[in-house]
This record gives sequence, C-alpha cells and structure tokens, in this order.
Amino acid sequence: MFLLQRGVLMFFKRFNINKIFMSFIVAFYFYGPYANAQTNGSWIAETESKHFLYAATVNDSGALLGQYCFPGEGSCIWLVGMEIPCNKDDKYHGLANSDIGAQPLELLCDTQLDNGLYRYVFTDFKAVDTIVRRDRRLGIAIPLADGQFRVVRFDLEGATRALDTMRSAADRRMKPAGKNTRDQLL
Repeated sequence: MFLLQRGVLMFFKRFNINKIFMSFIVAFYFYGPYANAQTNGSWIAETESKHFLYAATVNDSGALLGQYCFPGEGSCIWLVGMEIPCNKDDKYHGLANSDIGAQPLELLCDTQLDNGLYRYVFTDFKAVDTIVRRDRRLGIAIPLADGQFRVVRFDLEGATRALDTMRSAADRRMKPAGKNTRDQLL
C-alpha cells in the first residue's frame, strides 16, 4: 500500500493535478461542459484533451466524483472532491453505500483546492469502478469528530456510458507497456 500511496503522490506532483481538477470545476460551473465533452445523464465525458481524459459528475452540493485517465502515463484514477477537511498524505476511511450494498473504502488526501474543496484519491480503483458502474446512486460516509458522519451522495445515471466513452478514447491513446528494463519510482 505504501508503494501505491507514493506512486499516487508522485503522479500528482508530475501532472499538477490541482490545476487539472480546478480547470474542470471552473469550466463546468462557469462555461458549461467543455466543447468536446459528452453529457450522459448526470455525467460528463471529456475525450479530446491532450493531457487527461475524464468522466465525472458534480452533486447538488458541489462535490465532484470522477475517473481521470492520463494516456501519456497509461493510468487512470478515481477522485472525489468534497468539503470534508483532510491532511495531505493522510489516509481516511469511508463507507460506500449503494443498492448493491455497503463497502469500506480507503481515501488518500491529496490537497485543498483553491475553491475550498479537498481532493481525495481512492486507493482501490476496481472497487469504486465496480460500484459506480453497477448502481444508480452512491453515498460515501466519512467519519468526523465526536461520532458524527458526513455523507456525500452522487447520481450515477449515465455513469457507465460516460465511463465507457472516456475509457474507449483513453485506451486508444494509452502508451503501450514497453518491454524496457528501466527502473521506475512507484
């Protein structure tokens, strides 16, 4: 798990994900969906960007849930942006609840964004991907101080189609895994 955490942090530093995430928020709220983005239910899929592709949704409270793919690196991640404060590089536990059941999830805090949201990365990509693709609504409960919980909810209508559209474009642009023997920092 340490390697995953370290790899995610290096990934953010290399691609300045903060600017990427903020550009999505600004564009979504002030200009509507990007010109190249496709809307599917409550989700939007961006498939034309040079640096990253995404399928994401914003809930009624302004929280964001999305899958972001970086074809140049050959990787994708699930992110959530919400008002729940966190400390950079700390891990937090959440409970995902949907029609298919409840499942514990681990989130890695990345940073606070300029708009006040805190960005978290899910450490179990497959678990989040499965939940989002199989259900109509997702609630994520995060424990707070004094025995309280904050719950963020997302509408998943159109998620599968948006994810499939984005991933299809990402897969066409992903760098093939080479057979080189160079060292990597993960």
